Amino acid sequence: MSSEIRCYIFENHHGLIFNPDSIRLLREEHRIIGCLTGNLPEYPRQNNELGLPLELSLEECCVLADQQIISLYQILLPLNDNEQDHLQYLAELDSEFQKQKIENGHERINEILVNRQSILQKNLSLLTENNSENDSFIFSLLETNNAWQNCSRTLEEYEKNILLNIIKQRLQQFTFEYMLIKLPLESKRINLQLHSITTEELKKNLKLIEQLRCDIFSDLYLNKNQKYWISNGEKFGGDYLIYLDDPSRCHSTFIITCVLRNEIESNLTMIPLTHLIARCRVAVNVNKTCILASRKSSTSSSSEIEYLTINWNGF
Repeated sequence: MSSEIRCYIFENHHGLIFNPDSIRLLREEHRIIGCLTGNLPEYPRQNNELGLPLELSLEECCVLADQQIISLYQILLPLNDNEQDHLQYLAELDSEFQKQKIENGHERINEILVNRQSILQKNLSLLTENNSENDSFIFSLLETNNAWQNCSRTLEEYEKNILLNIIKQRLQQFTFEYMLIKLPLESKRINLQLHSITTEELKKNLKLIEQLRCDIFSDLYLNKNQKYWISNGEKFGGDYLIYLDDPSRCHSTFIITCVLRNEIESNLTMIPLTHLIARCRVAVNVNKTCILASRKSSTSSSSEIEYLTINWNGF
């Protein structure tokens, strides 16, 4: 690897990656899908399209760390404040506020101009003041705002004064307290303390079913015959969804359900029959194949995985 891909482990359950170049590398070269969990900086008030950071499942963290593709770290708490870190953070906040102030100003100006007819009708009877004392910031916005440049040519002077007063009032409402804070940023603290984690430490307190999921994910990911793309399968009632190509190009083909068999007492049912039927029906309805994955019999190596395909015949 030309540069280290850092994955920060939280609560020993999942990892977060903040570097966009690392995320692109994992997707394009290592077939890692993950799950974006943050809002897009330019569109923070929606959740249809998500952005950084990328969340990796426990299974993805383990297999990537075993292949030395990523390095696992845990942030040591509590964090100690440093004066230089604090000043840098305040400087970044001020820079971001100035950027958002300009963006907000253009949005408010465009909004006022769209509704200028109703605004002028409501304010024609009001006395207007000369706006020569308005902030230079407002005039700098107006000079670069195409909507205002085009609209002002057809406005009377008193109409301009009314709209300028409204614009000034609206822009004064956007203060530092109303700015949007970008949360998905990697920490730049000077004294940040990190603890390197191995996969053995990560797997130390896992339950039997979690250990099985890690082994099955690794077996599928490292398959020599076919390079699978693997994502979470909970939306179809399984553990994993298997894609034969990049998920942006095709739908998933298999639904994998991990089943404990040799790890539990022999007199316990592997999976309830009603659950098995439900899984098969769901797979058929979404044009996928239902597969049960478990370890082989106790006479074989415990690391070997076998897969059972189940079809619904419709009777």
